[in-house]
Amino acid sequence: MTENTIMKSLKILFLALSAGLLLAGCSKDVYVQGTEMTMYDYDVRNSQWRAGDGYYTVTLDVPAITNHVVRNGNVQVSRCFLGETENDDIWTPLPVVRVNTAPGADGGEYYFSTYTDYEWSAQTVNIFVTTSDLYMEDTPGDMSFRVIITQ
Repeated sequence: MTENTIMKSLKILFLALSAGLLLAGCSKDVYVQGTEMTMYDYDVRNSQWRAGDGYYTVTLDVPAITNHVVRNGNVQVSRCFLGETENDDIWTPLPVVRVNTAPGADGGEYYFSTYTDYEWSAQTVNIFVTTSDLYMEDTPGDMSFRVIITQ
């Protein structure tokens, strides 16, 4: 072999190794095999809501949210809007905004929106219901929620 051929071979080898290292080093994909999903349904009664400053909150006890889930998993919450039959129930993932009406002082209708969201930590999900005017005279009422844990 000539010196020129050896140099060309080394350059090609160096380029191929560099390209392989770049491709391997730039990957940010995370592949999770054997993901497990668990669902829990909760019925929150009108009396369970606690008043905050312009919002109501309830805390759900969810022992299945372990430290492993906090570090490596995810928790999602949906609210059930009950239909006339179980087949008519609608599940909506949180956060959700709904427009509501109430009777106004002048006899007309008063429009406001209700924002429902949540936060979670080990063994706990906190759900918040906040109105757009930050004034809630009445508790949010009975609601049903589904907590979905993936790990």
